[in-house]
Amino acid sequence: MIILKKLKIAIFLSLFIISFGNVVLSDAIVFEGKIHKNIYVRDMDLSNLTKEEAKEKINKMLEENNSFLLKLNENKFEFLKEYIDADYNVEEVVEKAYNIGRDEGIISNIKTIGSLNLGRKVILDYSITYDEKKLNKYLKNLNKKIYVKPVNSTIKIVDGKIIISKEKNGYKLNEEELKNIIIRKITDIDNDVEIIPILSIKPFYTYDNLSKINTILGRYETYFNSKNYNRSTNIRLASNATTNILLNKGDVFSFNSNIQKSHISKYLKEAPVIINGKQDKGIGGGMCQVSSTIYNAALYSGANIISVRNHSIPSPYVEMGRDATVSGGCIDLKFSNKYDTPIFIYNQVMENKIVCTIYGNKKDKKDIEIINETTDIINNKIVRKNSEEYDLGMKVIEQEGRKGYKVQTYRVYKGALGNKKEYIGESYYPPQDKIIIYGTRELRK
Repeated sequence: MIILKKLKIAIFLSLFIISFGNVVLSDAIVFEGKIHKNIYVRDMDLSNLTKEEAKEKINKMLEENNSFLLKLNENKFEFLKEYIDADYNVEEVVEKAYNIGRDEGIISNIKTIGSLNLGRKVILDYSITYDEKKLNKYLKNLNKKIYVKPVNSTIKIVDGKIIISKEKNGYKLNEEELKNIIIRKITDIDNDVEIIPILSIKPFYTYDNLSKINTILGRYETYFNSKNYNRSTNIRLASNATTNILLNKGDVFSFNSNIQKSHISKYLKEAPVIINGKQDKGIGGGMCQVSSTIYNAALYSGANIISVRNHSIPSPYVEMGRDATVSGGCIDLKFSNKYDTPIFIYNQVMENKIVCTIYGNKKDKKDIEIINETTDIINNKIVRKNSEEYDLGMKVIEQEGRKGYKVQTYRVYKGALGNKKEYIGESYYPPQDKIIIYGTRELRK
């Protein structure tokens, strides 16, 4: 009885397998050249489609979703996936779909097809590629289109009053965030409008920062002959090139750098200059009076003096030890802002005088006195020469000559608890020989 029962079961299973195999085989014949049932690429059903039909269906969908809009305020930018060579590798995914139920052994394929017929789904995905260099380039170009430069707070002096404007923030593209958004939208085949992410850019100078400039720290003025047109012109040019300058903490003022940045050299005129201890004519005469005026204002403001050099001849417009010569890129006036708040350098030329005022914060204002101490007076030599150009007995002063001086400059900070004396430097004005020519030419009889 047991043997008979087992035999009946075996016969039943054999008949079932043969019947099931016939059904699967029948379906296989029906689906020959077509993708099997219940095979999807994401949510797209490719059942019973040839490879060409499947590719056409997918490509049509991708074409309908080939672009999306990026928006910022009223500006709209259409992004086309072809900009970065986005590729969904349609042929590859269709080939995978087609090979399901075909790419294994007979028994395995029969099992796969059978499970598909019984309702199991196989969901495939695209193998997406894009050109990252082109994406990065697109982002750079988009940033150029939407970039808004921040506007600094400004300071100006009007009728002796400090006027400060409000700043405006700028913005730029948040490239990293938009890059991730674009990759996500390409991956998700999402064509909805997207808001462009931006990053706020704060200006360097803000109202809160510049409003700390609220008093005069130092001021100095010198006078010149306004009838000397060339020299007066040079003074005005140099003054304009070195005015309205902000220095943050630690920033350095360089007279030469500001002159070079202003491109005034082509407008400078010939005027008296000092060359090797003698007055001569040269381009830019008068500029040293501007640098000397600024130097003295810097002394009274308490600024940190970095570099200064005196002329070889005492200047008529300032005391000895208080002049600052400049020359091209080799001799420069430099000082820095040592305070925690900004300082502002402002020049004015009024008729026959130049005024430099340095503004800053009230807490940095000091009672300062500048002292010049002459430490040495050097007598000049008298040089006697004979010359037959003059008659015997004649005496001609070829060069008047002058004495030399060594002068030390100090800055004194006055306070209720006593004074603090700061050594600034020594100025050396070399002596100039006095030259006397005696005539040796015999008188004609």
